[in-house]
Amino acid sequence: MTSILSTTIAKSNSLGYLTRLCKASRNVNNLMQVAFMRTLKFKIETPKPDPYPYWNKSCLKTNKIIDLTCLTYDENTKLIVVDGPPAVGKSKFCEDLAKEFGLLYMPSPTFDEMYINCYGYDIRNINPDLPEAWQFRDLKNFLKDPSHTGTPRIQLGYLLMRYEQCMNAIIHILSTGQGVILNRSIFTDFGFIYAMYNSGYIQENSLKIFEQLKNEATKQLLMPHLVIYLEATPETTLERIRKRGNSDEINSKVFTKKYLSDLDNGVKEKCFSWLTNHSEILVYDWNKGGNVKDVADDIENLDLEESETKTKFSDWIFRDSHHLNDVLYSYQTKWHLFVDIDDIIFDKCAKEFLLPRTAEDTIRDILNKVDTEKYEYEYNAKYQKIPWFTRERDMVFSLYRRTPRDFVNCNLFELPYQTKTNLI
Repeated sequence: MTSILSTTIAKSNSLGYLTRLCKASRNVNNLMQVAFMRTLKFKIETPKPDPYPYWNKSCLKTNKIIDLTCLTYDENTKLIVVDGPPAVGKSKFCEDLAKEFGLLYMPSPTFDEMYINCYGYDIRNINPDLPEAWQFRDLKNFLKDPSHTGTPRIQLGYLLMRYEQCMNAIIHILSTGQGVILNRSIFTDFGFIYAMYNSGYIQENSLKIFEQLKNEATKQLLMPHLVIYLEATPETTLERIRKRGNSDEINSKVFTKKYLSDLDNGVKEKCFSWLTNHSEILVYDWNKGGNVKDVADDIENLDLEESETKTKFSDWIFRDSHHLNDVLYSYQTKWHLFVDIDDIIFDKCAKEFLLPRTAEDTIRDILNKVDTEKYEYEYNAKYQKIPWFTRERDMVFSLYRRTPRDFVNCNLFELPYQTKTNLI
């Protein structure tokens, strides 16, 4: 009973072939070998082995000699992305849809996860000691001054966070069998870049580099099975922004009808044009809201099953369990997947993305005086009580996330077929 197809699993797993659900297609009269997603109301749960504890154990093959991970997969082992304009209601929609299908909902990452370390120290605390051009900027800064020279770095931060979050989502799916819903993603983020370029907030050189970064990053990822887009007019979006009551959004010159229209066009023209070859796409008119259960019914009618005869979802097909473990380990270690991303930025000498060397040296000198910043996490003698061994931080000003809550804090989720105590 699996949604992830392993073409030679019988040769490498003594448990034999992973069976599929044989269901009647709603579109034809004959029985078809497919596995449609099912809401928990209609899903038949069967006993499953414990998920692989990726949150505290390496996915090295030596740790997975007896590996039952693939037996946790079922028809709901899918990656779903939800997108739409600001304030359209994505968060509530994602939460409700996750409950319908028993999926893990991963909220959109924020800059707190980039700037606040695992000890709780916020790197933005040093901003008063830095020239404005060197300061650590976030979404609030963009909304206040979108034309600032630091805007490309803000968008780069989002791209890197969404890149890492998607890796985390894939690790969770392949280790536990539980599907994941992402609120926005790196696959649809180019809509914002397109809108920012059209408004003059980033220049053509930045646009081209972002396109290269997106192409390189998505090449390394497994594509989503389904993308859901909640559509709303600029007028509706502006009204909902006002009702949401966030003064930074309300008073920002960013959210104009033109910007929101460009954002919508960017997602549809720049993202859907290539996503449609890899994923199913559902678009809904959400101007007056909608019924999540109706969307769930539509999803139940989609054939999201992986097959060697399909082009879509083909990257979710693994040769054998060793191939599956290799993929898991590469996403868990992560760093080598960022190498090509770094190379693009440095090879292009993208000054709009990088701080000058003097800025890096200054920031390093300041942070070396902060006891939670000088050393790598878990190698800080003051906090880990290992005075015999420390490791100084190599990238104190790194743009990579420093508190990946959707990867480490596993008490935030619960598998539908287990109690929460099994996960801790």
